[in-house]
Amino acid sequence: MSIVIEGKTTFQYRAEIGPSIIEPGLIMYFDPNNTDSYPGTGTAVTNIAPASTNNGVNGTLDAASMYVDPAGSAAYFRVRSDSVVQRLELSSTISRDADDGSTTIMFYFWSNDGTVQYGNSQAFFGGKYTNYMAIRGGTDGTYGAEAETNGGDDGNHDYMANENNVFVTGSWQSWTNVIDGGVSSNYFNGTLHGTTYPMANNAVHSFSRLGSSSTGTGSGNRGGDIRMGALLMYNRALTATEVRRNLSLLDRRFRD
Repeated sequence: MSIVIEGKTTFQYRAEIGPSIIEPGLIMYFDPNNTDSYPGTGTAVTNIAPASTNNGVNGTLDAASMYVDPAGSAAYFRVRSDSVVQRLELSSTISRDADDGSTTIMFYFWSNDGTVQYGNSQAFFGGKYTNYMAIRGGTDGTYGAEAETNGGDDGNHDYMANENNVFVTGSWQSWTNVIDGGVSSNYFNGTLHGTTYPMANNAVHSFSRLGSSSTGTGSGNRGGDIRMGALLMYNRALTATEVRRNLSLLDRRFRD
């Protein structure tokens, strides 16, 4: 059990009593609501994963204005690659061994923009064909999920995810991707999807920033306007119970 006190003004505090974020195997954790990760000013974002497992990868915001702290709600980073390009750059490239490693990435986000680049899709990482995670659609009030590795021996379209209608626009959502034993599984808002994906030999999922590799409003890549509530990465496969525990903490923060 742990006690977390979050304060925004001299007179406004929120206390959360309960389990903390799962720490075993946590190698990267960016959190705009934790002052150890982001103090509320500047562009430096610190990885607050435990020292015993921290991979040393920190982040830099393209602009301090990306930090948004709404009155009465949780703070977030606004990540864009539409008419404005503002992304969270990593200090080094993250590489996830997809064909025989175990790894988990968890992204907590909000988006309400369904008319953006390349097939009305928005990239959390990467761009158009390989090494990306993206949502697509949005015009009917829902988003699908799509992700690929570098392709490995299969080349293009080594899918890690490829589902329709798994997220709702204009609402806080979560996408957890687990790769274990050469198989990719996905939790959408804490629910494990029934479709899994075998990873190609020598497949790797790598990225160097949060945000699209696109540099503007052209049609060649996925752009978009996304709010980041939290970004976590593990060097192991989380269990369903662990995924739900992390999400219960974030859900209370953003949805209550």
